[in-house]
This record gives sequence, structure tokens and C-alpha cells, in this order.
Amino acid sequence: MSRPVAEDLPATLMRGVSPEHTETTMSVMTPIFAGLWEHYIFWSLIVGGFAFGWLFHHSFWFTSKDGEKLPNVDEIKIGVFPKHNDDMRLEVAWTVLPFLLIVWLTYYSWGPLDAMWTSADGGIHGYECEEGQSSNNSIDSSGIISSDCYHVIEITGQQWFWSFDCLELGTSICDTGTETMEVYGSVPVLSLKKGETYLATMTSIDVTHAPWFQHLGTKEDTLPGQQTTLWLPISESMSEESMVLCAEYCGDAHSVMAAKLIAHN
Repeated sequence: MSRPVAEDLPATLMRGVSPEHTETTMSVMTPIFAGLWEHYIFWSLIVGGFAFGWLFHHSFWFTSKDGEKLPNVDEIKIGVFPKHNDDMRLEVAWTVLPFLLIVWLTYYSWGPLDAMWTSADGGIHGYECEEGQSSNNSIDSSGIISSDCYHVIEITGQQWFWSFDCLELGTSICDTGTETMEVYGSVPVLSLKKGETYLATMTSIDVTHAPWFQHLGTKEDTLPGQQTTLWLPISESMSEESMVLCAEYCGDAHSVMAAKLIAHN
């Protein structure tokens, strides 16, 4: 795949293009975390409703009217330390219940996080595919994708450009190219097949970058002199076009360090 030389990258990436090259607007979708988000919103509404309901009740229930003489339930006397009121059951409840909720949310969050960083050696995506073998990935009700096997590709980051390498994979499984996009200019394109799962081995030529695959909800740092990995499970329901942006500040043209992901049949 051809790409501009490093000296020309900022100008190439920052230039505008004509309206005929404008791409269809692409929304951000993160299926693996959709259920997790809804679960957190549910518990936020429960806890928020209880806390604000309690506050509202006490704000209006424990009030006095002008001239009303209130009973001295706390036996307050001048010069005497106020009577100590405590309720062990209440103190235990407001300590134990939030703790149990935190434990539950941590447990519930573990599934998507474990899927994000599953092992490449017999994890939920199995082992590397043999020649001609398909991943046959499937998605469960929680949005987690599992596969029979996976394909390996390479991603390299540099200021301010992504390079994709399909290695020995055929073009029906993985392909690369370039395309012109408004605002971003000439950007690299990575074309992956729906129903297949990919393990991207990544590195950086200069500084730290982080490819953010918007419609997968995944990102991982690329580090100079080190290798990191990122799972790219392309489900059958994957949007045909989405963007790849840099999520780690890497210099002047960080905001336009972009690429395009195409999911094809």
C-alpha cells in the first residue's frame, strides 16, 4: 500500500477535498459495551432515585411552622453535650449495600473486559486460523463475540499515519488501500471480512499512538520499540464503514490521524 513520505504527511492529512468526496456520516457504536452501559444506567437510576427521593422526603417532612413548639426528642439542654443517637442497623445497611453493589458491578463488568483482553492461545477466539480456515465468529446476547480461530494482521503507527499489513492473508479476507475523505484528506483503508476475527499486532515508529476502532469500541496503545495486540472481531452485523482515529495525543496533526475500516461480505 502506497503512502506519503513522512515530510508530506501533515499537509496531506490536513487539506480539504471537494464535496464529491464527502463520506456518509458514520455514528459511533460499541456493541460489546452496549449492555454494560444500559446496566450501569439502570443502577444509576435506582440509586439516584432512592438518594434524591430520601432527600426530598426529609427536606419537606421534617419542617416546622411558624410559632409551632417542637418536642425536644434529643433532650437538648444548654451546657450539656447532645444525646448521642445511632442506629447500628442503618449504619450497617449504608455500608454493606453500596459495597455489595460495587462488587456486583465489578463482576458484571468483567465479561466485556475479559473479552477485550482474551488470550491469543486458546481464549474465546481459539488459535490462529490455518490456511483456508474461517473464524465463523458469533455474538451472544451480551455483545461478546467468540470465534473458532483468528487471523493475524499488523498495524503500525507513526506521525501522523496508520499503516496496515495483511501479511499472507488473501484479499477476500483482508485488503488495504487509500481513500480521500473530507477534512482528513488521503487516509489508509483497511478492509476486513464480516464473520472473521483478527488479532492486530501493533507497534509505533516514533511516539505513542492508539488506534480507536469506533464501531468496535476498542483501542490500544502502540508503543515505539514494543509490540501490543488488539482484537478486531468483525461480526455479521458490523457497519460497512467506520473510522479509525488516534486516541493518544501524538503531536500537531493528532486530530486528523485517521483511517477507514470497511467490513465486507
